[in-house]
Amino acid sequence: MHAMWKGTIQIAKFQIPIKLYAATEDKEISLKTTHAICGGAISHLKYCQACETKAEAEEIRKVYDLGGGNFVELTEEELKGITPQASKTFVIEQFAEAVEISRIRLKKHYYIGTDEVGEEAFKLFQASLVQSKKIGIGYITLRSVQNLAAIWPSEDGVVLSTMLYEDEIRAMERIVAPTNRVGSHVTEAHLFAFNQLIAAMSAPFVGSKYVNPYDLALRSLIESKITKLSPKERLKDEPQLQRNANLEDLLSSLNTSLDFLKNENDVFAQTDSNQTH
Repeated sequence: MHAMWKGTIQIAKFQIPIKLYAATEDKEISLKTTHAICGGAISHLKYCQACETKAEAEEIRKVYDLGGGNFVELTEEELKGITPQASKTFVIEQFAEAVEISRIRLKKHYYIGTDEVGEEAFKLFQASLVQSKKIGIGYITLRSVQNLAAIWPSEDGVVLSTMLYEDEIRAMERIVAPTNRVGSHVTEAHLFAFNQLIAAMSAPFVGSKYVNPYDLALRSLIESKITKLSPKERLKDEPQLQRNANLEDLLSSLNTSLDFLKNENDVFAQTDSNQTH
């Protein structure tokens, strides 16, 4: 795997040489846009909507819209003057409790590797993160963009994740039923039934179990076009469970779901027993 970034982690005066490897990859199928008449590729021209003409590079400027037709122009030189300088050092500003960092803050993830030169120091750093249950927070420059980032231990190693800034996270609106509505409170019976439903549906997470249905359908469609076969009949959507807005029906719905799961488990157990005999 090719390292996309090489540099060092700096903790106070302590430095560890590291490499970053992309932890994820985009599997989305890319489709091109072409001209139906000649088959040529459609380019994205820079076009002025007011003049209805193509704009040349030297005619384009960057502005901040003040509203009412007023703008503040920002030159390339001015923007370059405030662009962070390229750096190959991830400076850890602080460590924080892992539970304090909301997962909604984390954006893109990178595996961290190291050379033999810094291997021992890296192992010590990883062990310390695991034992202390801490996450390192600091800034890193990737592809000329300065990012807030977190460094944290995983089951197999250490991961660096870029983070959202505070003003990029929207506050979750509290969506609850009006307190004056009859039966709007949570009862022990409902809570017990719902906990049973969750327990019955709980299982170890296996990521390979979940596939991208649109991606599979698109690949199948493309393959059928290539082989000039008629597209396969699409599977009918499974009926959705009815949403019960009436609180009085909620407990009944939960119990029905539990009975359904129990029956399925009984059938599975009976089938498995017959196969073993």
